[in-house]
Amino acid sequence: MKPYWCPFCRSSVSLIDSAKIYGQSYGFIYLCDAYPNCDARVGCHPRSIKPLGTLADKQLRKWRSLAHRKFDPLWQLGVFSSRQTAYKWLSKAMKLPLDKTHVAMFDIRQCQRAISLVESFVNSRQHVRTKVTTRC
Repeated sequence: MKPYWCPFCRSSVSLIDSAKIYGQSYGFIYLCDAYPNCDARVGCHPRSIKPLGTLADKQLRKWRSLAHRKFDPLWQLGVFSSRQTAYKWLSKAMKLPLDKTHVAMFDIRQCQRAISLVESFVNSRQHVRTKVTTRC
């Protein structure tokens, strides 16, 4: 859904070319009108003005990036058969509706929870693999 107001400073939000922020265009982004004092923004899907998620300030972008670095290998490396299957697992683990389970929609607390769940899942799989290997 198109953002109209910044959740961080309550300023309005504008759709702009990302070149304003990055020096070259990667498509459109929604940017808080209080920029640079408030740097909340969200990118858009390629060749569209549909936001990829919700507005995020620098701190939230850091947490979302970390959550992606922990979560994405689960589907990229084949632990789950697809990205969709991985998000279904995360949805159940976080007790969130599937349509609300996406890193780009998470707040900091949800990012931290997702990271913790992924790390626990990976550690439990490694423990089982190690246990089976040592018995052989």
